[in-house]
Amino acid sequence: MEIYNDIKEKTEDVFDDLSNHLEARWNLGVLNTVEKVADGISTAASAIVLGVTATFALFFISLGVAWLIGQSLNNLAFGLFIVAGVYVIAGIVIYLQRDNLIKIPVINSFIQKFYYED
Repeated sequence: MEIYNDIKEKTEDVFDDLSNHLEARWNLGVLNTVEKVADGISTAASAIVLGVTATFALFFISLGVAWLIGQSLNNLAFGLFIVAGVYVIAGIVIYLQRDNLIKIPVINSFIQKFYYED
């Protein structure tokens, strides 16, 4: 009976250690997931803030350039149309190259952020 009790105690100890180990691994996985999600959200928030700021800056710079072009041509509307034409051409180029300029870098950024350890 003594051997039986000894085996039973050792088995219970192994199961306790195993359950503690599994619980620790689960908690580590949850913490890693929370860290990666928080990092992704903070990166997205930073990108949004920088994007809004850059949009305002680009808007006012574009107005200034359009005004300067319009002043040199003695017609403000021509300056605005020229700047708008530059943006249309840039938009077409970006649209045609969207996979190389936007899609692939964004996918690579997500892969690097979520799958590779620091």
